Amino acid sequence: MELPLPELLILVSSIFGMAATTLFIRSRSGNSELNTKIKNRYNSYIADIEAENKKLKGAVNRSKQPIRISEEVANDDPLGAVSEVLDSIAPHLPPGVRSLLKSKKAVDFITNYAQQNPDAVKSIISKFTQTKGNIAKESEIGNTL
Repeated sequence: MELPLPELLILVSSIFGMAATTLFIRSRSGNSELNTKIKNRYNSYIADIEAENKKLKGAVNRSKQPIRISEEVANDDPLGAVSEVLDSIAPHLPPGVRSLLKSKKAVDFITNYAQQNPDAVKSIISKFTQTKGNIAKESEIGNTL
């Protein structure tokens, strides 16, 4: 019993179609264990990126903070404010220089320099700090541009 050609083509195409459909469904659904591993990798990658982003935002926010000297320290001992200023300036400096500011010898040298040259220190500190007058001038400059 021989099948006519059109019926044979329909039978072969239906078998091929079922095989193709089965392969497509299996490839789309995949192995659940592999899908779980891939999903976990994506989640850990996203968590790492979010943690790094949070760390960088914190660093940017710390660098944007203005340098302030508490009035108690400034009134009691002006030279005692040097260590407070150094702590405030540290986030603005490169990492290699920050380690120098933690050195006792460097702090002593800076303190001695501040005692001997108060005008130079005042001009250096004024570059890093903002007073109400400086802020008003900057806003006027920004408005004119």
